[in-house]
Amino acid sequence: MPRRSGPPGSPSDWLADGEWPDGDFKADAPEVVAYAVQIARALDEALEGQVRSHVAQSAGIERSTLYDILAGNTWPDMVTLAKLEQALSVTLWPSQPPTLPRSPRPSRPTSS
Repeated sequence: MPRRSGPPGSPSDWLADGEWPDGDFKADAPEVVAYAVQIARALDEALEGQVRSHVAQSAGIERSTLYDILAGNTWPDMVTLAKLEQALSVTLWPSQPPTLPRSPRPSRPTSS
């Protein structure tokens, strides 16, 4: 089985300040985190007014997987996204490359 070659940790590990998915992210956060942010936001919006456990069951995924994607605790995979898109009749993958709100880098003292 191929190894995943993504960034270490989970998407929410790259938060510098604030709460997932609306906080500011570390200056060195990989751009792929922006996709996880947009997917979590789109999924949360699509779930409005729905029973999440029913959506998970309809999609054929574990309820914990749904909650982990929403919380930024896991990198959503293609199969899971496809199942959720089918169950919800929405597109979750961003249509344009997203940008990531980043925390400003701390200024370095200059030597005199």
